[in-house]
Amino acid sequence: MYLRLIKRHPETPHRNRGRFGLALAVLSFVFFLNATTPVFAHRAHAGLTEIALSADGQEVEITHRLYAHDIEPRLFEAAASGWETTQQGVAKIGRYCAAKFLVAIAGEPLSLTYIGAEPDGEFIYAYFTALRPKTGTTLDVQNVLLDDAFEDQVNLVNLTLNGQTQSQYFRSGDGAKKFIWAPVAPD
Repeated sequence: MYLRLIKRHPETPHRNRGRFGLALAVLSFVFFLNATTPVFAHRAHAGLTEIALSADGQEVEITHRLYAHDIEPRLFEAAASGWETTQQGVAKIGRYCAAKFLVAIAGEPLSLTYIGAEPDGEFIYAYFTALRPKTGTTLDVQNVLLDDAFEDQVNLVNLTLNGQTQSQYFRSGDGAKKFIWAPVAPD
């Protein structure tokens, strides 16, 4: 068929080749988008932890923010399981976070007190406090939240003191990381 077109209309194949090439490029692009859409649609597995002093400066406040659809299937039978309506569900979030997030100062682990957890849209927030350390110049933090569920899990930890924020990223396999601990003395 192609050879017959060339014999009848020798100028046509050149015009059609351009159109054919353009059509092939568009179809290839559409195929590429359709084939890779799930890859692009899936975001990275990430968590955020904020560490700061309480308003009165007497306690360290720790807040973990995790995607609900990442942590719920890990701890409960399914996402949107209603964990927040039971004491056992809220306690399970606390036990998991306490086991996967550690803070030490001057080599001594801080004793974290679990306050509670709550869902908020696509996130779950878990809250902890600890008495403000009186000594030490560095906090050693280890954050392996959801590392046991996702190889690509990345956790960002922000420590805010004296209006300044220090940040560290934790990836699977990372050990403890150091933050400078030099809060202004409370009034």
